[in-house]
Amino acid sequence: MKYLFQHKRMFFILLFLFSGVKAQKLTVINNTGKPIIIKNGKKDITLNNRDKKEFTETNTITINIPNELIQNMALFLEPTEKLNLSIEKDNKFVYTGDQAERHEYLTQQLAIETFGKINTYEQIGQKKNISELKNTSELLLVDILKKIKLSNITVSPEDKISIKRLKNYIKYNWLYTLFTTIDHHDKNFKKEVLNYYYKKYIETDIPKFSCTASLHYKVIEILAKNRSLLSMELPTYPIVEHTDDDAINQYLPQNCQKQYFWQKYNYLEHINGHNKEYYKKVLREKFNEE
Repeated sequence: MKYLFQHKRMFFILLFLFSGVKAQKLTVINNTGKPIIIKNGKKDITLNNRDKKEFTETNTITINIPNELIQNMALFLEPTEKLNLSIEKDNKFVYTGDQAERHEYLTQQLAIETFGKINTYEQIGQKKNISELKNTSELLLVDILKKIKLSNITVSPEDKISIKRLKNYIKYNWLYTLFTTIDHHDKNFKKEVLNYYYKKYIETDIPKFSCTASLHYKVIEILAKNRSLLSMELPTYPIVEHTDDDAINQYLPQNCQKQYFWQKYNYLEHINGHNKEYYKKVLREKFNEE
């Protein structure tokens, strides 16, 4: 009887403790004058005009204003932080609350600035000027870090979880736009570029590499395709599902292989390709994705 009482007492103590744990919170308010759709994980949530919805324990949402705009939004908040997003008429996004300026920049400007440098990288690549490429790309990275109030891109043990994720997100967005421009250039120039950025920005990530977003997959795929140019070996992994791309996929961790199948499925879904159901089946049966 005494044991039963103590057991119940411990249960209620634990219940109290865990009920007090806070999670990051995003509140979306629809002021567009029309319904919008918010995709959170596998759920589609319709917000009518003047509706608002709170989202907790999520790292990304997709906002769909039918026939007008689809906007992905990544979240980098600590458990106690709260961010508000009001979507106004003319698709204007108004951010208030914790880290409002940072999220506005990440959602509205980051891709414009990183992808906007592609033509510049292409022109530098045609000149095969590695010094100019380093200078131009790293000045952009410094400018991005300044705008989001980070002193560097290197993850340290002292960083909060949200900052570690943020640095990773910024780095692979930046690296992807850079790497896409060198694929068709001179082999020696490509080798020099890949090894410089790999050694300085990627190598320490490799032992625990994870494709938490599609850009991670795209970067590791480029490295795998050009592995003969790297001065170091990439680790290999068991193939989850054999395909004609095993020679590349063996260098991808399991969740990066999952991204491979998602990329294939999404493309075939977009063009209504005949083999899309195969990729959907693999995602469901091998990766527990619906």
